[in-house]
Amino acid sequence: MWRICRNCLPTRVRLKDKGVTCPIDCTLCTVGSEDTLHLFFQCPCSLNVWSMLPFFSSISLLLQQDMDSKNIIFKALHDLSNEDAALFCCVLWSIWKQRNNKVWNEVIDTQVYVVEREKVMLHDWQDARRFCNTSCAQPRQEGNVKWIKPAEGRFKCNIDASFSQLSNRVGIGVYIRDDTCTFVLAKMEWFTLVCEVHVGETLGLLSAMEWVHQLHLGLIDFELDAKKLMDSFSSARQDVTEFGMIIHNCKTIFEQYYVNSSVEFVSRGGQKN
Repeated sequence: MWRICRNCLPTRVRLKDKGVTCPIDCTLCTVGSEDTLHLFFQCPCSLNVWSMLPFFSSISLLLQQDMDSKNIIFKALHDLSNEDAALFCCVLWSIWKQRNNKVWNEVIDTQVYVVEREKVMLHDWQDARRFCNTSCAQPRQEGNVKWIKPAEGRFKCNIDASFSQLSNRVGIGVYIRDDTCTFVLAKMEWFTLVCEVHVGETLGLLSAMEWVHQLHLGLIDFELDAKKLMDSFSSARQDVTEFGMIIHNCKTIFEQYYVNSSVEFVSRGGQKN
């Protein structure tokens, strides 16, 4: 959202201004010029998304005023309730994702799916905050497995997967901290179609390794609570299944980019601390 307000979101109009050779018509409706004002607030596809939300009347009033996208956002966040403001931010994210899915993946998201995705996103974020607040408020009981910080000069990357039958997808969470326990970076990624648990967890490790390599952090310890994954990762046995091929890809990346790093199993209690 800050990129919209700073006018640095790579819409087609913005790319054209920067000298990129590309069309400027809206990716979604192909009618208007794709700047942030049109894409998020004037495009018929986006307006259809807004119309499905309970606070559409408030947004509609803002759109009748002569304001740019930045001022629309500031005014909406000022006027809406905390709950509606949070959903408003998720709508902007989901519309941008809809646009990018069409540009990069040639996938056309229905407006109903765009609305459902933003609601799931908000629900997941609220769940994560509730879990974090609960974890911080509860005293640690002796005997629980505790998260152990990495050695000096190293980073630790915890990876976990969630499986939603309702939305038919797998969620991957990646969380990086340094040797002072300070948060560094985090990432969430979704894969469509629910798979077996051990396959989803292995996809999480593969995704984390590919992402972390691009960060150039240095020595890093990957931690997961996936015993089957760890057994296969440590084994020299050939496995020609889908699971085995993903493990092979993980090993290849690890051997190429992660010299003196590690992949370790940790009990679920240690992951959630």
